[in-house]
Amino acid sequence: MKYLIVGTGGVGGNIAAFLSLIGKDVTCIARDAHLEAIRTSGLKLHSGLKGEHSIPLKTYTAEDYSDKADVIFVCIKGYSLDPSIVRLIKKSSQKEALVIPLLNAFGTGLKLQSLLPDVTILDGCIYIVGFIPAPGEVTQMGKVFRLVFGTHRDTNVDPQLLKIVLKDLQESGITAEISTD
Repeated sequence: MKYLIVGTGGVGGNIAAFLSLIGKDVTCIARDAHLEAIRTSGLKLHSGLKGEHSIPLKTYTAEDYSDKADVIFVCIKGYSLDPSIVRLIKKSSQKEALVIPLLNAFGTGLKLQSLLPDVTILDGCIYIVGFIPAPGEVTQMGKVFRLVFGTHRDTNVDPQLLKIVLKDLQESGITAEISTD
């Protein structure tokens, strides 16, 4: 599975770091000083669950990314969900890609689905104390890092794809579950 993390901050950066530590194919979208620091020195992880790590990551701007992903985690602020993010998701999604929004706003899954009717958008919720202490660094505090995701009613998704994502997240050390409602 190829993972794309849109927004490499306290949420996305930690997901990227945890998945990368177990060898998953992860690419990140970042910007400004954070992008440059990750490109130069890798992403520095400070984690209550994983300890201290420096992780080399493929990192691009939204405009420069040109690959396709199997799973796209959208980890930006709700107010940053603009046309450029919609274009990025559209150009980055292969046929059966799963998009899992983890935004700090209610209803973003349905909003994204209305803007991207040909892309499979799930819903997601995350429990984490995560932040960027400095450019190129992310912190995950404490012992809680939980991610719940699932489909909307009447969404046709191969259950095996959901199980693969679940397994990858769990193997990375993230407490993950598939919601049935």
